[in-house]
Amino acid sequence: MIIFLFALFTGTAYGQKSLLKLDDAVETGLKNNPAVQVSLKKIDEAKAKITYGISLPQPTVSLSYELTPDGKSLRDFGERTFEINQPFEFPTKYFTRGSRLSKDVEIAETRYELSKFDVAARIKSAYFSAVYRQMDLKLAEEDLQIAEDFLFKSQIRYNVGEGTNLELLTAKVQKTEALNMLETSKSELKSALTVLVNEMGMTGSGGIAFELTDSLNYISYGFTEESLLSAALLNNPNLKVSDLNIDASSLDKSLAWQNLLPDMNFSYYRQAIPGDTRFYGVSLGISVPLWFMFEHRGKIQEAQTNYSIAGMERKTVLNGIITDVKNNLNEFRNCEREVLLYRNEILPQADEVFRTAKVSYEQGEANYLLLLEAKKTLVTAKDNFIASLYRYKLALIKLEQSVGKKLEK
Repeated sequence: MIIFLFALFTGTAYGQKSLLKLDDAVETGLKNNPAVQVSLKKIDEAKAKITYGISLPQPTVSLSYELTPDGKSLRDFGERTFEINQPFEFPTKYFTRGSRLSKDVEIAETRYELSKFDVAARIKSAYFSAVYRQMDLKLAEEDLQIAEDFLFKSQIRYNVGEGTNLELLTAKVQKTEALNMLETSKSELKSALTVLVNEMGMTGSGGIAFELTDSLNYISYGFTEESLLSAALLNNPNLKVSDLNIDASSLDKSLAWQNLLPDMNFSYYRQAIPGDTRFYGVSLGISVPLWFMFEHRGKIQEAQTNYSIAGMERKTVLNGIITDVKNNLNEFRNCEREVLLYRNEILPQADEVFRTAKVSYEQGEANYLLLLEAKKTLVTAKDNFIASLYRYKLALIKLEQSVGKKLEK
């Protein structure tokens, strides 16, 4: 990672493009993205709450002088008492509350993983968008080269009297359109790279130029709907958060019932009378939850309701995950079918049509319009092919998000 950052800034300083791999882009983004950093701080916040959540209340220290005659100073007391009073809850409450706060830590940790996964997905989408524009730029450059070649040959044919002025003008128009497409592709690539830099959290890094090394390649995956649903039930962070919320609500319910248990109060005191300071005493008191049918009964009902809500929310999340997995898998398979259709059939056929038309045109067996139509068909097929690869990658990213893990081939 350090080598990547060094190459990134030194390469930019010398006006060169920095090579950027997808993994490096994700790693950089996870380190810089504010949402990830906030989620990480939430873990520290949840851990801090455990410390004071299970601590004892502050003790009370008192010093009293009693039976002091009127007109005398406190030194002439009849009785002096020094007392330390420590209130505390029923011991089981501390254990239950500690377990409850620990659930908050687990929830914060799970949300942190969810935040990282979502940010990584956005970076991947931005990265492949830039790769798509990068490939589209190369296609525009190829199209311009073909247009320039046609214009050159049309000029020769016109000069020797074999071509018409209409053919020459058409070739010039084709070159102008190719130049325009090239500039458009450059602008779109620049915009895509800007989005990528922003997702990586490097907006203020200046004019960094990237050469993206990963490609929009096709990879065949062997997963099934059943395997993806099983993986989602084990790995989806949203479902994990729902399960933890149910556990937390259950502990809240237990705490509500434990409010019926008495709180305690322990006191130690030293007493003195003039000439003798050897007196001491201790006391232990308990609170009586006499009015439990009011305050505590309401808290118990609230906790039970929240527990029921958490269970229903878990069902909602589960149904949403199952729906997302099925829909995203269907979208993924459609994109895969389209990629294979272009790769195995449309693109080879379009390439053959163009090759045949070009040979026929050069041999004088086909007119220029037929050649232009063949060229347009090939360029469109190539553009649609890389667009289908891009949609395929995006569909995979969405499917991974619904499952909650990176999918391996």
